[in-house]
Amino acid sequence: MELRWLESFVTVAEELHFARAADRLHLAPSALSAQIRALESHLGVRLIDRGRRARPALTGAGQLFLEEARLTLAQAARAESVGRRAGRGELGHAQIAYVASAAFSGVLTDVLTRCTALGTELTVQVRELETPAQLEALACGDIDVGFLRWRPGYPPEVVATCLLTEEVVVALPAGAPLAAYEAVPAAELRDECFVAPHFDEEYGCRDQILEVAELGGFTARCASPVRDFIAALTLVGGGLAVALVPASLRRVQIPGVVYRPLADVRLTTRLVGAYRRGETSPAVRGVIRHLREAAAAGNGQRPELLEPR
Repeated sequence: MELRWLESFVTVAEELHFARAADRLHLAPSALSAQIRALESHLGVRLIDRGRRARPALTGAGQLFLEEARLTLAQAARAESVGRRAGRGELGHAQIAYVASAAFSGVLTDVLTRCTALGTELTVQVRELETPAQLEALACGDIDVGFLRWRPGYPPEVVATCLLTEEVVVALPAGAPLAAYEAVPAAELRDECFVAPHFDEEYGCRDQILEVAELGGFTARCASPVRDFIAALTLVGGGLAVALVPASLRRVQIPGVVYRPLADVRLTTRLVGAYRRGETSPAVRGVIRHLREAAAAGNGQRPELLEPR
């Protein structure tokens, strides 16, 4: 039984006039009659009485069949809509992970807002995860999209897109003499102990601390690495260290912590979005599309792809 037969039958039942029904369906009356006959032959029952002088009328069987035909057409339309929306990434499920500092940049919330915009039924689950763990989880399929800090290289199956480039500032104890500076010269940090997240120590923070120390003419002294930037700021607030952090962390108001730009060196850090190369899930591709839209909106240009090395 073909859906077009059902559509033709329902239209005739509503019009009770073959010519008007044919006009609605953009069919020739003869083609419409042929479809009704094919449906009746398939079912083995007459659905419509075709009087030569009287208007067509539904038989008892036709009246019973009409309700079911309408339900079938409605369900078919819904199935088609679901299929098309799923293909566009408007339906489905995706797993997202993020580093804690990404939550304060605004990029993560921008992407989530796009994913849950009116007209979409995309379900996302979000959890915090450190950068190295995110790359492992992407490679093995435990997560679909990651918001993480830049790395010089990525696994071959992972694609990274730069979402945000932001300035690095120094977080200081509020009661420290350095807090009186509007911008802190590198040389003034010579007596400070630096703290950094362990996942960022090898690449971003370590290199930045060394750059500041070299410019200031001193050898950097570092505390034991901590879990994340929030833990680093907690030590800063306790007067135990200073930290180089992304400027977006200024939004984190931890008691005893102030933020100052560096006076004589400009350091930047990048937040990237990472996902599997050749992703096949329409839902995940939908998240990736929103991620790239957010990157383009934030940078005012085409998102930069960071290829693996």
